[in-house]
Amino acid sequence: MGTPITARNVASAISVAWANGLNCYSFAAKCNNPGGAGAVACVPGARAGAPVTSAGITITNLFQACVADGFEDVSGGALGIAHKMKTLPVCGPGEYLVAVFYDTRRSFHFARQLADGTAQAREWVHKPSAAQDAHNMQSAYFLGTDISNVPWLPTFQFVGYLKAPNAGVTVNRGAF
Repeated sequence: MGTPITARNVASAISVAWANGLNCYSFAAKCNNPGGAGAVACVPGARAGAPVTSAGITITNLFQACVADGFEDVSGGALGIAHKMKTLPVCGPGEYLVAVFYDTRRSFHFARQLADGTAQAREWVHKPSAAQDAHNMQSAYFLGTDISNVPWLPTFQFVGYLKAPNAGVTVNRGAF
């Protein structure tokens, strides 16, 4: 498990400013203006013209929709394999990783590496919902550098890793 946040170490929690109204997908993409301004529900595949839907979402089409939007597939063809979660693909200096999760309630979630050039650049951060600020805490634990210890299971199933350039990937809003 991660390191519990206490009164003594709360200041060291990574705090990433990100506009509320932007969801976990736009946050993972580092896309400040995904297809327009205002409250945005960014959906994998919307930029490519084929957004996933709640009724039809699967592990495979979720991942393929992200790749169609411009993320690089670094899964090696193996999706949803638990041991792959602990084996991070290698990133170059101008890239960061995105972890894709399938929500068994017919949805999705994403986390990304901070990738900001600081000493904490490979820490994982996420945006739990459009209404919340981005942060690296979940149930009072740091996500840290090992995403495999995040206590989201069994609701969220690991799908795979994607790679993105540090500048981010433009994504679009869509109905989900």
